[in-house]
Amino acid sequence: MALDKSIILVGIKHSGKSTQGRALAAKYNCDFFDTDDVIQELMQKSPREIYNTEGKESFLGAEKLACQHLKSILESKTVIVATGGGICENDEALRYLATNSIFVYLNVDEKIAADRIVREAKTDEKNNITDQSSLPSYIAKKNPATIDDVRAHFHNFYEERTKKYSMLADITINSGNLSAKKVTEEIVSKIS
Repeated sequence: MALDKSIILVGIKHSGKSTQGRALAAKYNCDFFDTDDVIQELMQKSPREIYNTEGKESFLGAEKLACQHLKSILESKTVIVATGGGICENDEALRYLATNSIFVYLNVDEKIAADRIVREAKTDEKNNITDQSSLPSYIAKKNPATIDDVRAHFHNFYEERTKKYSMLADITINSGNLSAKKVTEEIVSKIS
């Protein structure tokens, strides 16, 4: 099965973009790229490290460079690309990825995404956050004291981002409680 266009996966952190990216690349027998990995390769620093030490603007610049790099690949072949959760706020980066591509938004339920974030959070027995670096940077910078604070910060963020992803998407997949395999099947079905 061949692809006519590259698939660009967008969605909030923990929506399954990397998992789906690898599954789709296997299904279509094509290359898979994760923009976070491309940033790491080009900048010799993780996206989180760039964001935390050099600020948001430096991170957006690194993300733009990574997508510019990917554009040259998109011009020559079809691939699968998983983007970082904040790509919806980087118009220049998105323009590079729009080359012969379909944007697929993996819409995950807020509670499911928040649960995945909370599961990775380091806490004490009273659910107080003990290590801010165990949280996504956009939440850690708000310095939440408890798991409830994490969920509250995530809620506002989720509301804002889901609107942006919806406007950006060519195809939206509502993953709900679907298994990863079912989500892949849903993407393949809608692309066909």
